[in-house]
Amino acid sequence: MIYESIRYLYSGDQFLTIEIGDEMSLRANFKVIGIDKAIKQAQIDGIIETLPGWRSMLLHYDSLKIRTADLISEIQRAVGQVSVVTQVPSRLIELPVKYKGKWGPNIGFVAEQNGITEDEVVKVHSETIHWVGMVGFTPGSPQLMQLDPIQLLSVPKYKSPRLYTPQGTIGLGGSLTAIYPVVSPGGYQMIGLCPVPVYDRFQSLEAFEKSPVLLRIGDRIKFVPVEMEEFDYIRQQVWECSYKFNIKEGTYSL
Repeated sequence: MIYESIRYLYSGDQFLTIEIGDEMSLRANFKVIGIDKAIKQAQIDGIIETLPGWRSMLLHYDSLKIRTADLISEIQRAVGQVSVVTQVPSRLIELPVKYKGKWGPNIGFVAEQNGITEDEVVKVHSETIHWVGMVGFTPGSPQLMQLDPIQLLSVPKYKSPRLYTPQGTIGLGGSLTAIYPVVSPGGYQMIGLCPVPVYDRFQSLEAFEKSPVLLRIGDRIKFVPVEMEEFDYIRQQVWECSYKFNIKEGTYSL
């Protein structure tokens, strides 16, 4: 459900949570993107950073420059002056993935839970375009939703999180896909491994020239299955800092 009016929640002495609903949907995500756009255009004094998510936004501000009540008033004024967002800039980015085997050890469980074969899991997952609705948890880790899927994949997460997840792991939890940009604990079912980074703190590849984080809210992802020989070749290009991402600029409309 999307609320009739935006909720403003105190989140410490320098943070404010702006909540627009309790559903993780494309419609809610577009509204968050619209609010983020309105706040940035308003250039409100004291705002340090906005961190948009699926259905809410965390706003970081300097409480010595602006009082919380005044900040909320400024945001309400800014949001009221911007029309409803129904189309947003949206890049289409291809990411190679080696599915199954030791690179995706949980894909058998995903297949069983969805009543299909492992090959069909790969087909469904790679033939669907995925929407980036949030980036967070670990540096540059996206949360992805299937757009117009031929079948909506869904699977329970781990009951107890594992302690180790390889960098580049593609995981499925519920009906959301996540990419693990760094080695970390995790609870999503591992279905594949991506040989290219989505987070590069050294900004060694061309795609990271402006930011160490590749993906941003509103991007669309197309996963491309690769075999071992191509996987190794791509990884070698990454090590040599010569890999070129396939990124197409565009827009996406509700």
